[in-house]
Amino acid sequence: MKTKQIFAVLTILSIVLFASMSRAADIIATNSGNWSDVTIWDSGTVPGATDDVDVPFGINVTVDTNVTIQFIYDSGTVTMAANSSLNLTEDAAIDTHTTLVTTAPGNTVIYSANPFGAKQCNYYNLVLVQTNYVNPLAPYGSPWADFNNFSSAAGPTPMTIAGNMTLMGAVKVQQGNGGAPITINGNLIIGSGCAWDCSGDVLTVGGNVYVYGLLEDLNGALGTNHIDGNVIVAGPSTSVKTWSGGVYTNGWYVSDVTTWGIDGSLTNNGSIFGAGYGSISFDGTGIITGSNSLTIPTITVNGTYTIGTTITLTTNTPTLHGTLVFDLAKTNQIVLKAGTNWLFYSGILNVINSGPAPVLGNSYKYFSATNYGGAFASTSFPSLSPGLIWVDNLLSSGSIAVANGGAGSPIITLSQSGGLLTLSWDSTTFPGYSVLALTNSAGVITNLSHSWLPTGSGTNSPFTIAINPANPAVFFRLSNP
Repeated sequence: MKTKQIFAVLTILSIVLFASMSRAADIIATNSGNWSDVTIWDSGTVPGATDDVDVPFGINVTVDTNVTIQFIYDSGTVTMAANSSLNLTEDAAIDTHTTLVTTAPGNTVIYSANPFGAKQCNYYNLVLVQTNYVNPLAPYGSPWADFNNFSSAAGPTPMTIAGNMTLMGAVKVQQGNGGAPITINGNLIIGSGCAWDCSGDVLTVGGNVYVYGLLEDLNGALGTNHIDGNVIVAGPSTSVKTWSGGVYTNGWYVSDVTTWGIDGSLTNNGSIFGAGYGSISFDGTGIITGSNSLTIPTITVNGTYTIGTTITLTTNTPTLHGTLVFDLAKTNQIVLKAGTNWLFYSGILNVINSGPAPVLGNSYKYFSATNYGGAFASTSFPSLSPGLIWVDNLLSSGSIAVANGGAGSPIITLSQSGGLLTLSWDSTTFPGYSVLALTNSAGVITNLSHSWLPTGSGTNSPFTIAINPANPAVFFRLSNP
């Protein structure tokens, strides 16, 4: 969501929250029509901020402006027009018998009292605000007023928010045990002092998620939550509990066996922490960054991600199917705590350099574990000055280092993926070299230069060739010309 759209929602909210409270009445709609039409109301006036509204069966009132009232009751229909807003300030909010139609683009429904009374249905933009909540059992009770999407008369209610959903004040959305899926096509904003717990079912967000309060899922057996956009976590840099045995009130709590999928970037300027076998799966393209590091059970990388902060895994090895991008100029790492098994490489490793040119003796550590295994399908390292080479120490120490490459000759390196062998060398520093091959079960013939045959590799690295272990040994070398 664009910034100006967020400001627009907040502007509407400020207008309706502080609207004039000059009168109070129970006003009845006598005919269908627009809310702003005084002729449809029995009072001959448009309902005001301290009024409650009766919409009887068979009557459809269209909210065509920005409206603030106490609550709506009876079994008629209230239809939101495009770009209109409806702010309900009392706990009763909307009668369960009242039909609320919110399909028009850009409309916003705001519940400014206890969100428990918010109607469970589809919305375009939905704002839950509870600024007057006082915990009667503080500090040992709940710091929030709950919206439960499993407590309606009809039971668990799947909900789709076509636009954005915003929590402000002291609100918690609790999908809860026996809940229903909630899909937000726009952005989800969890304000400071608010929480979202999707333990009861699946949360899907088509836009970005902004976490200033708490985001959690304590029951991974009920599905995988997915965020199509970016996740931005703000707030305190450490997780805070209401009391020593209480609940967390801030951060992203990655727990149980829940897998959270992300297609965009992750920025942690707050607290991301975890327990059990909770995991974040990075499935798109982006950067994992922020002013604070991550300490969670494990991760999966299926897409292409730049590691812009240190990620500490406490329970299990990462699953690396995609592309990891590290920067020589950064000290970020993927760290496995002692006793969390082996770190197995797979996927692709790309190392870039946004800082000074590497020099002889430099070493760069990107993985920290007790044991290492597996292999990257391919690796790519920054170019070096003539005479220097990269030494791959990933399987011994999780690092790469700069070493002396000898008298100005390129070094050929190899990687294997299935039946394909890839040969690589620094063709920028050492132009004109190509790959020659020799097949000889007895070994390399050094005195018969004509036995080395061209492979058609060209003079640009890398070169990939099919191999068959059942065939005789094949030897390769670089030649110029």
